[in-house]
Amino acid sequence: MRIKINSSKILNAIVLIFLLIISIFYVYPILWLFDASLRPLIDIFQVPPALFSGSFEKMFGIYTFNSFINSFLNWGTGIALINSVLVTCSSIILTVFVCSLCSYAFAFMNFPGKKIIFIFILSTMMLPLATMIAPYYRVLQKLGLTNKLIGLIIPYAAYPLGVFLLKQYFIKIPVSLIEAAKIDGAGYFRIWLRIIMPLSKPALAAFAIIQFKEVWNDFLIPMIVLRSGSLFTLPIKLQLMDSQTFNKPYDAIIATGFITAIIPIIFFLIFQRYFIEGLTGGIKG
Repeated sequence: MRIKINSSKILNAIVLIFLLIISIFYVYPILWLFDASLRPLIDIFQVPPALFSGSFEKMFGIYTFNSFINSFLNWGTGIALINSVLVTCSSIILTVFVCSLCSYAFAFMNFPGKKIIFIFILSTMMLPLATMIAPYYRVLQKLGLTNKLIGLIIPYAAYPLGVFLLKQYFIKIPVSLIEAAKIDGAGYFRIWLRIIMPLSKPALAAFAIIQFKEVWNDFLIPMIVLRSGSLFTLPIKLQLMDSQTFNKPYDAIIATGFITAIIPIIFFLIFQRYFIEGLTGGIKG
């Protein structure tokens, strides 16, 4: 009796096992961070990791929230968390508004120098941020935006990757819809608001996730703009904790690090379907 071997299923199984092994290397740091943030300080740096030593009852029985209490009460992580959420959400709203209008103009309007301006905008993506720090700070200082959260929110609006991503999605929208709206008397802004934006939800969600990651994890710009401790974001707060020479608060650092890492992951899991569709899909019909 001959056994028929399905080579495609074997290949899929091998790929699945390979991806599972790779995913362990990505998931394990988050699991360790979560476990360490709930353990007593004496167990955090245990070798082998306390996560794999002992029974589940013993492992979960010693969990405590002392690390989070120390982080929020003694180091002001709650204020830093609010600042990060405020800056990130405000930046996403402003950036989506500005970049979508700019992309709409490049996708559906004709004006002199359109291609040259678009190429110039994309070329700014090649410039490292560190090379623009001095003029960046100088402009904010002249406008009186240093040591203010709005000094972090406004500059993020100019995001060339967002212009490129949204423009590439907008051009997939049938031009007949735009022409029909113009015949009905709709202006540019109404077409953008009532037609372009509703049809571009996947691309907007994908762009929002990319922008969320960039703003949430940004350290360099907040470091040069902010001076008051009450305005610090989570990356700056983490650096402040880690800079302590004596009595370094390892438990608070781990708890703050877990909060900083888990929020973008949750945001991505919520909008992952739109993210994938926005990057790979288009207008169906």
